[in-house]
Amino acid sequence: MHIDKELINACLENDRLAQNSLYKLVFSYLMSHCIRYKKDYQTAGNSLNGIFLKILTHLGDYDVEGSSFQAWIKRIAVNQLIDEYRKEEREKKHLVFEEKLNSNELNHSSYDRQMLEMESEYLRRMISELPPKTAAVFNLYAIDGYKHKEIAEMLDISINTSKWHLSDARKKLQARLELEKNTIE
Repeated sequence: MHIDKELINACLENDRLAQNSLYKLVFSYLMSHCIRYKKDYQTAGNSLNGIFLKILTHLGDYDVEGSSFQAWIKRIAVNQLIDEYRKEEREKKHLVFEEKLNSNELNHSSYDRQMLEMESEYLRRMISELPPKTAAVFNLYAIDGYKHKEIAEMLDISINTSKWHLSDARKKLQARLELEKNTIE
């Protein structure tokens, strides 16, 4: 994803057309992150809009010469999603996170893409059946690449608790896959 300096500067000057152009450029990237953590597309879309507002609000903080824009917005997106998780966890006890693999970067035939999308949807449903905190740790570690120390800070848990949730998620997912495999045979 390439975002030029002129577009960023126009957004900083509150140019609505430039902001709309930026939104279109980052939409699919941000939505792929949002959908991992939300139950459905509507709540993911709501999160995406909040993330984009935060991006516009803090666009002046972005160092055009420094880090990549994609990495910068990913950090904002993940932090916003974790903040929403914490808020929802306080309000209700059973929040479900989902995961969708980003198959756009893979080069497969149409049939392979269809199969990969079906497998991604299946995996996303399996992850949604995990307890909320276990699903969050699994997504942050296995999908987003965070370390246990970072996850522990984000979710306000200990590092060992983060490791336990990851281990628990793996065991439950493997057991579910084994059960499905035995059912098919």
